[in-house]
Amino acid sequence: MIQDFPNGRLWMSDEPLEAVVREASWAQDPVHSVIALLAIVLLIIFMRDYFILWTPIMRCMLRAKANVEMEHSIQLARTRNRAALLMMLPLWLIAERFSLLSEQMWLSLAIMLGYLVVKRLIAELLPLRRITAETRLAVRRALYTYGIVLAFAMMLTVGLWLLVGWEEAAMKWVFGIEAGVALLLSMVREGEILSATYHPLVSFLYLCALELIPAAGLVAVGLVVA
Repeated sequence: MIQDFPNGRLWMSDEPLEAVVREASWAQDPVHSVIALLAIVLLIIFMRDYFILWTPIMRCMLRAKANVEMEHSIQLARTRNRAALLMMLPLWLIAERFSLLSEQMWLSLAIMLGYLVVKRLIAELLPLRRITAETRLAVRRALYTYGIVLAFAMMLTVGLWLLVGWEEAAMKWVFGIEAGVALLLSMVREGEILSATYHPLVSFLYLCALELIPAAGLVAVGLVVA
């Protein structure tokens, strides 16, 4: 916004002062700078992993069986796990920058880790005994695969935000939709894998416990501490 004065012009921001101050303080925080730099360095070092995973992940998005095939290759599964772990850094930064979970950096990380711990505990409490180990891993780790896609989508969204300058409130909705689509796709593929062995109702109840309960807890905690 430009306002004319007798001796010149005054440049004024259209954004609320609080948002401007928060953006400036976030960018100048040395902790954020170090973590962002670390994320960039690690992504560059392990960039080859993402080129290796590109085709298998695209297959996983199209076919449920491809998720089991990925677990059949121990080396490929390890590469996927490492790539998913590295993606937690940019996801953490994005979640904290846009207050998706909390405005406090370490609390955002604690919530994310808590989600993974709860998901793992539920998987251990509800073992799938009638399927092979590879199939079991494919169900439990499907979200790792789609989490990588989600991380890339969210980073692309941030890039567009920097170019277009959307409102931060709208960004939260976009991130929420992207996360919902990734979770839904993961559940659909997991359900297709389980349906080959279990009754559809059993598969649905298992997925509700494995995916929806941790996700609901994640959203609830985010709403409480936001």
